[in-house]
Amino acid sequence: MKRPIATLLIAVALLLACDRGERPNAAAVPAVDEGPRTGGTLYRRLEADIETLNPVLAQTRYDDYVQRYLFTPLIRLDKQANFIPGLAVAWEVTPDGRRYTLHLDRRATFSDGRKVRAADVLFTLRKIVDPASEAVQAAAGLEFLDLSRSSAPDDDTVVIAFREALASQLYHLSTVMVLPEHVYSSGDFRNDFNDKATGSGPYSLVSRRPGQEIVLQRRKDYWGDRVFIDRVIFKVILDDKTAWNAAKRGEIDITIAESEVWTREQRDAVLRQKLDFRRFYAAAYNYIAWNGRDPLFRDARVRRALSRALNLPAVITGIYGGTARAVTGHFTPDEWAYSADVPVLQFDPTTAAAELKAAGWSDSNTDGVLDRAGKPFEFDMIIMSSTGPGAAIAQLYQADLKKIGVKMNITVVEAAVAIDRILGGNYQAGYLSWDLDADPDPYALFHSSQTPPGMNFVYYYNAEADRLMEVARRELNQERR
Repeated sequence: MKRPIATLLIAVALLLACDRGERPNAAAVPAVDEGPRTGGTLYRRLEADIETLNPVLAQTRYDDYVQRYLFTPLIRLDKQANFIPGLAVAWEVTPDGRRYTLHLDRRATFSDGRKVRAADVLFTLRKIVDPASEAVQAAAGLEFLDLSRSSAPDDDTVVIAFREALASQLYHLSTVMVLPEHVYSSGDFRNDFNDKATGSGPYSLVSRRPGQEIVLQRRKDYWGDRVFIDRVIFKVILDDKTAWNAAKRGEIDITIAESEVWTREQRDAVLRQKLDFRRFYAAAYNYIAWNGRDPLFRDARVRRALSRALNLPAVITGIYGGTARAVTGHFTPDEWAYSADVPVLQFDPTTAAAELKAAGWSDSNTDGVLDRAGKPFEFDMIIMSSTGPGAAIAQLYQADLKKIGVKMNITVVEAAVAIDRILGGNYQAGYLSWDLDADPDPYALFHSSQTPPGMNFVYYYNAEADRLMEVARRELNQERR
């Protein structure tokens, strides 16, 4: 999600293990599809442990993976990113885009059996925008919420008012996971609900062992669409190789595989009898985050030079086996906001070296490392695993940077610790990934007002970019936007 660096990648390979044992021979498969049956356990991998089970405080994709089972959003998105009913079965928006009336499903209940009420929606919104909650991600896009004009005319109707209209407002409402006020209004909101949950989703929490597993059980009293799998168990497996071996042994049912593994193993006929290999481009990208507060990276010329020093062709073909594509910013080629007219910065060490020289960096003492004002160009790059594509990319990048006189140290940090450091701005550079929203508003990530505790942890600032983001997010006509 780092806008100043124009060299970004999307990882693509996914592996789905479809059963717990050997797949039956074709002759043994019934000719008539009997449809889904209730029962069974789904084992899913978590590449890193969750931070919290409180959806208002969610920070990572792993939090969201688990919370989607426990909570039902106000509005859902279908496969084409169209809005469909969630807790709300219908909604109306005033022509000026400042007032949303949501009609809740009268059947909806929380896992403790209590009815979901409009008052619970308002309570949740208050918690999201309360500065004491520090709900950085949940609050993104709700900064114009006007609680003084919001109301609950009855238990099944909630009116949500905004001081200003945003093009993405309905999407941001769709991310709201409603909390029961009678549970979450007591105790310490930031600390008491990280390991327990009372939600309106199809599953309830059975247990959590931090760093190991999370067990969920299907609610027999779930009010929404029928769910069939009885139990979902998330296994925390940090290492990609360990996870792949677990999938082959049938210990987990779904995991992302490294491109090299995916390319090699999906040709194995025996393995294909029990594993279903799927490849797709996710709404996500990998990127290198430069901390704009660090003196090394304040100059855009330096960031651009460092981008040119990343050997993208070698990364795409050598590390990802051709299963990745280069993108130029915060949008993927599958999104309407993507512009093919923006060129990808090409791998060009010669130009990179010249740009660094123009920025005042030279090897004054001939030790092989550029310096300026007596300080060497040396920095630490955080990665979250010592294996996998992130480590391989970091090593390739380290070698290419050395050729132009830049010293990069690779620092392997456990995922949860790395996320805390980066969100707090306590880093120089990091190899990360970002999951994109269905609406492409980049305001929360790159506007200068959103630095930590906001999500602009790369400390990007550009007055013209600020102006464009402010105008675009208020433009309700998508073509003009």
